[in-house]
Order: sequence, then C-alpha cells, then structure tokens
Amino acid sequence: MRTRRTSPAAAVITAVPEADRARAFVAELRTRVKATYVVFSRYDQSGLQTEMVLGDDHANPARQAEWLQAERLLQSRSEAPLPRVTDAMIALNGMRGLVAVYGVDRTIFGLAIVARPRAFTSEERQELETTLRTGSELMRRLSTFEGEQTAQERTAERASPAQYVLRRDFTVESRWIPDDDPNDVLQSILELSGDGLPPVVENAVRAITASWTGDPATWMPETVVPLPFMVVRVAPLTGTGGAKIGVLVERYRSRNPLRLAAEKFAMSSRELEVLSLVLKGFGTPQIANALDIAESTAHDHIKRMMLKTRARNRVELAAKTLGWRGA
Repeated sequence: MRTRRTSPAAAVITAVPEADRARAFVAELRTRVKATYVVFSRYDQSGLQTEMVLGDDHANPARQAEWLQAERLLQSRSEAPLPRVTDAMIALNGMRGLVAVYGVDRTIFGLAIVARPRAFTSEERQELETTLRTGSELMRRLSTFEGEQTAQERTAERASPAQYVLRRDFTVESRWIPDDDPNDVLQSILELSGDGLPPVVENAVRAITASWTGDPATWMPETVVPLPFMVVRVAPLTGTGGAKIGVLVERYRSRNPLRLAAEKFAMSSRELEVLSLVLKGFGTPQIANALDIAESTAHDHIKRMMLKTRARNRVELAAKTLGWRGA
C-alpha cells in the first residue's frame, strides 16, 4: 500500500483514499493471511463495482481486475449462503486461491481474493472466515452512501473520456488518454495497455462492429458497459482516409438518491441504512434481520422518517426521498 505513484500498479492501489475504511480492511486481510496477492473489490447496493484495491507487486493490475470481475460473476451464481469463504472458482495463473465473499442475504458487497503458489491451510481459511461478519457489515454500511455528491462532479467525470481512432483491423491509429487523475484505476488500466487497447475494450469493440458490412447503413453507434465501472462508446468515422472506428472509454458511476434524503430531510446514518432497504422493497422483519436490530427498532426508524418527510405510507416515503415531482 503506497501513497505515491511509483509504478502503474501502485497507482491502482492509491486510487482508494488513504482514509478509506475499505483500504484499512484490506490492509488487515494482508496481515491475517500471507499471500502473494490480496485483491479486493467493493460493490454498491445495485451490484455496481465502486472500488478496487489491487496488489502492487509482480502482477498486471488489469489482469487482477479481470480476476475480480470473473470471480464476482461466478460467485453471484452460487446458491451458497452469504457471507462465505470458498476456493477460487477461476484460474489464477497456476496459484492456489481463497475467496472471501462479503454480503447480506443474496447481495454481495465485497469480494477478496487471496492467492499464492502453495495451498492454504485449514487454519488460514478459518482466519479468513473470522473477517466475514465484520467485513460484511462494513461493506454494507459503505455501500449505503455510494454516489457523487454534486452534479458538477458527475459532469466533470464524464467530460474527459479516453479517445481512440482505430483502423478497420482494430489497430490503434491515434489515442488520447486524459491525465485528470494520475491515481484513477481506469486511467491506469488504459495506460498499461501501451499503444493498443485493453483486451476488455478491444473485445467490446469487436463485438459491436461484428455486424458492420460494406454497407455504411450497418455502421451503427453503440454503447456497452464491459466492466461495472467502464463505459465504451463505439461509432463509425468517415473521411478522406476511409472508414475508421471511433472509441470513447469513460468511467461509470451511478447516482445515489440517498444523498438527497440526507440533505433535504436531515436523516441520520442509521435512518439512511433503513431507507436503502425500504427502497429495495424490504419489509420490517427483513430490515431488522439485515441490520441485526429488533423489529420494533426498525419500525421506529421508519416512523421517524415518515414524520420527517410528512409521508403517509412507505410508497410516499420512497417518492419523497427520491425527489419525485408531486410527492
């Protein structure tokens, strides 16, 4: 874990703020289980990836990001209860791996992969299991407050996409990668690809342009999200040099409606946690179970929020906190 950019991989590490609690949690994992790699990803309430903390020695951060994406997909299909520790479901360059999946009910809030050449002992697996309860609670709390604070931040984030011009054989003719934030994960992944495209971007471009023929009418622009935090926009370019492919790559984050509730109705952190579950359609017993509180306590939180918003029922509470017109 470093505070200065001494390598492209270290930049991925420092993409998480020094004071971030998820970063401290990953540092604790590294002290509990000795491994060649400890890589971690955190997700918001809707399942979108919001943070990555990757190992800064020996490996390509882009490859580690692919590990997290593939493992998250397979773990999300498992029927095993959360949270849990399992053997890694993906290949890790010949290494042995354990995966800690942090979550509540069927919602995954965090995923850690620890990997090394030799197998892990049962004692080490148990040590990793001791982090499940506290880790799941921490990740769930952090996910409640995901999202940008202002519209200006969202506009600034979308204002500087990486830009590529490709020939029809997918070689890069020209590119421009913004240097807005040297510690940004996406920017580091793009820079590590050298003069080419990252594999995940190239695969997306190939899939979109597969239907393009000699007829210009088939050259349709399209937008895809190949990674939870990445948007790829592809469009045809024409000019004196012939047909080419234009590609924009930018970061994606979802807007968090809970910030409106916090600012407009002066809700407490616990009330916002309860509200996030109300918006997901949880009943009072489910909310109490998810937050490990009494049903009467959950009911009291909901009652106070309805008083603050002057809502007559949960539907009206949701409408007011989401800022729907007429509510």
